[in-house]
Amino acid sequence: MFGSVSLAYETVRTPLIIAVQKEGSDSIHSLVANTFQRLSIINRNRIPELRYFSVKELQNPDVLNGAHYMICSATVYAALEKYSGLKAVAAVKPSAAISSDHAASTAIVVKADSVHKINTLKELENKVIGISEDASPDIKIHVLNELRMQGFPSKRFVKLKTIPASYEDLLDEFHSGEIHAAAVDPILFTRLPEKIKREFKLLEPRIKDDYALGHTTITYPGWIFAATLNTGRNENERIEAFLKSLPPVGGMGWASEGDYRKMHQILSFLDEPFYKSFRKKSFNELVNENIVWVAAIAAVLLCWIALTIFSNLLIKRRTKELFEANEKRFRAEEHFHSLEKASIVGQMSNIVAHELRQPLAAISNYSLAIRRRLSKGNLDEEALSFAISRLIKESGRASDIIEHVQRYAKGKPSDRIKFNVSDLLAAICNDYVNSQRQPIVHYEGEADISFIGDPLEIELLSRNLIKNALEATSTLHVPEVLVRAEKVSNALKIIVSDNGPTLDDSELENLKEPLRSTKISGLGLGLSIVKRISERYGGHVDFIKNKPSGLSVAVLLHSNA
Repeated sequence: MFGSVSLAYETVRTPLIIAVQKEGSDSIHSLVANTFQRLSIINRNRIPELRYFSVKELQNPDVLNGAHYMICSATVYAALEKYSGLKAVAAVKPSAAISSDHAASTAIVVKADSVHKINTLKELENKVIGISEDASPDIKIHVLNELRMQGFPSKRFVKLKTIPASYEDLLDEFHSGEIHAAAVDPILFTRLPEKIKREFKLLEPRIKDDYALGHTTITYPGWIFAATLNTGRNENERIEAFLKSLPPVGGMGWASEGDYRKMHQILSFLDEPFYKSFRKKSFNELVNENIVWVAAIAAVLLCWIALTIFSNLLIKRRTKELFEANEKRFRAEEHFHSLEKASIVGQMSNIVAHELRQPLAAISNYSLAIRRRLSKGNLDEEALSFAISRLIKESGRASDIIEHVQRYAKGKPSDRIKFNVSDLLAAICNDYVNSQRQPIVHYEGEADISFIGDPLEIELLSRNLIKNALEATSTLHVPEVLVRAEKVSNALKIIVSDNGPTLDDSELENLKEPLRSTKISGLGLGLSIVKRISERYGGHVDFIKNKPSGLSVAVLLHSNA
């Protein structure tokens, strides 16, 4: 029955987790083991449990979330006190130390038979100091701060090297010349066999101070038992009283905590990595740690800025060039249109001159007839009236022709009338004869094709096509130029064909663009006029290659456009 009650009582005990720093804990192992054993016996409500963590693991702020207490060295405690809220409960005080403020130091030893004959710290310049991989981080801090206090630039004065933990390996490092000195914990050094200790010599030993063991550096606070944020004040006071009541073990005991303010100053000055890892990094530190990435990003940004500036300059230059090119093109088009208009007016003038011959000849004939009969005295009233009416009619006809040309030249819409296209085209073809008065342009279109439009524009269009066809066949012995007219629904198609040379595809494309001509001295005004008139009638111009040679130009015109 009592056994059952005891078991039930044990099951309600809660764990008391004590985290212990791995590195350097060998020096206080006996004290930690004794404390754990006594705590397991005395504390009836809690089950103590030791959990060891490396310094690297302690850099994770979440690793101590479940822990109630922490046993660690001064360097680790200083960082966790400031940034994780650890609070000192008791400190380790060796019997060789007067107080907790002077509970730790470091011994720098060299081989007694070393060929280098190193007797002082100054003689360590450009040498290598070995530090055990299992040593407390305090050892490195002690060495660096000692060199700093003696005026040596520690970061360049010596090189610190991590070495294996055993002293056999330490001796091998000395024999191979990999290291010239070693930084060790005086407590652990005193535990070595005398045979091994005699092989080493302590550099610049401090004799008259508050730490009785042989050491080189000044003294500092040592290991500490600290409470985390998971414990309350009352429990901390009970644990503190319990620790101080324990008798010393292996030359070590628990005492009141020391003053760790000096450790904060030293760690901040030396820029110790573990201590620095807890605080928020400044902008300069982030930049220095990521200098490669910063440089890469800066290079990319500079390239991007340079590319942006170059692109903007290039865009501005290209925009200016395009603007100037558009201005030139606009001026060229204006010049082209003026040339085109002048060409139209010039061609129409020839047409008008031809058309005016008949009314002017009739006016001249009637005027001479009146004058002749008047001189003979046989001009009666009826003859005079007839002659005057014919003069008025012919002069009106001439006036209409001139007015039509003026309206066209000014760009005013012309009056479209219904006329016979077949007769107009046939009459135009009859105007083109050779030296033997033989026709060189033939009309083979349908008869009596009617169209509503401006006869002058149709004549102008046709004459330009015929003129181009004649120029294309000018070198041939037997030129052939054929004009046809077809009625296509409500539209009129005029086709002018020749047997001139065959054009290739590039030359055919040139004919479709204004200001382009297949003739060396040509401006392309003739076809431009044809295209302009076809557009006025809602039509278009097609170019068809003839077989075996020659070209056909077909113009489609709509009468209701």
